[in-house]
Amino acid sequence: MTQTNNVFIITLGIITLGYLIKKFEFVTEKDGKVISKFLMHTTFPALMIVSTARIKFEPSLILSPILCIVLASIMTLVGWFIFKNYPTQLRAILTMGCGGMNVGLFAFPIIEGIWGRDGLVYIAMFDIGNTVIVFGLVYTLGSYFATKGQGQVSIKAILKKIASLPPLHGMVIGLTINALDVELSPIVFDFLDVLAKANKPLVLLLMGIYMSFELEKNIVWAISKVLAIRYFFGLIAVALIYYLIPDASMYRNVILVCVVLPVGMTLLPFSDEFNFDSRIAGAMVNVSLLISFVLMWALVISLKLV
Repeated sequence: MTQTNNVFIITLGIITLGYLIKKFEFVTEKDGKVISKFLMHTTFPALMIVSTARIKFEPSLILSPILCIVLASIMTLVGWFIFKNYPTQLRAILTMGCGGMNVGLFAFPIIEGIWGRDGLVYIAMFDIGNTVIVFGLVYTLGSYFATKGQGQVSIKAILKKIASLPPLHGMVIGLTINALDVELSPIVFDFLDVLAKANKPLVLLLMGIYMSFELEKNIVWAISKVLAIRYFFGLIAVALIYYLIPDASMYRNVILVCVVLPVGMTLLPFSDEFNFDSRIAGAMVNVSLLISFVLMWALVISLKLV
């Protein structure tokens, strides 16, 4: 358990370092966007390739993306009705905040630190479902509200965005290598492995750079409702998984912490694209990061998941 505590302490330390170097103006959030783009096109795809190229396929793996899709869909549906009397743009950003999860930028480094590369197999499968939610549901909702409910949603544009994601390319390449049993030369695999190892510290620094605690009082209550929806259903999912799947496998344990992941970082670029209030999106992302961090730590320790 000491190793688990060390993982969370080190993770918190690197995130804090990222926050401090921004606070003291060594870097800015604009620099963070550059780092994010760098990660998306280098370390993330490499991580997805090395994580999925050696997956041992089991029928149970398909449950991960299904669980993610069902859970996120329920939370979004609840948000749709709870925020129905809010102004259009505020309703849009709050409802969108009920859906997608921060898998790549948040969960990957923590899961890798606790369970190693083997744990990334399960989080990668969970992320498939999250990708469907983020671009198939959250982005579609944003498009719907941005056009004042006139239904002018471009399915082609959504599919194009999904197809252009470098981490998705990495996942497809890794799964193809796995399915065809392609043997990568040691130098190629080592090259990808070095890039993949760089992902964890850079992602945690980036989270700190994006961290902000500037909240306006008039939006705190609305944001609290979003977080209440997410963690209420997330903790229900934790209880169901824990008691319905008594086998304490790594697969079950990884999924247990996945269902309490924070609001997805994609909410920020989506808000910019649709001209919604990005400050509200940023507040939801930041507060949920802290809550999820504490919850995951508590779950791992209290339920003895390692």
